[in-house]
Amino acid sequence: MKQHVLLFSTVFFCIALSCNNKEPFKLPYDNLGSYVIGSETCNADDSQNYWLLDFTVYPNSPHIGDTLILNSITYSNVLKVKGLDARLKQVGMRVSIDYKIITPDKVFTTGCTVNTPITYHLKEMTIINQFEMR
Repeated sequence: MKQHVLLFSTVFFCIALSCNNKEPFKLPYDNLGSYVIGSETCNADDSQNYWLLDFTVYPNSPHIGDTLILNSITYSNVLKVKGLDARLKQVGMRVSIDYKIITPDKVFTTGCTVNTPITYHLKEMTIINQFEMR
């Protein structure tokens, strides 16, 4: 019995020492919730177009985007993204985005292949992971 108590005490002491002065684990990316509000029309291949996301799902979301008026509606926290999953390309869908990079400056869309492109001068977010929010 004394051996079990001694062994338990030793293991507990070693675990406690190993946790001393350690920083909490921080994910190598951030996450935000957004609404899909539309897309640019620049390329004939729709998979190459930017999609517009409004990051106001949660009331305490950081202000990372720009203001945009789209279809007579004013959005206050909009970024554009490439690589949005086809299942998420529905206006009004709530999307959870894991990201690491947001451009500090607004991005001009160039190299359009359609005759009358519709593009927006907004900051760009690079998507790491994306999920539908329910």
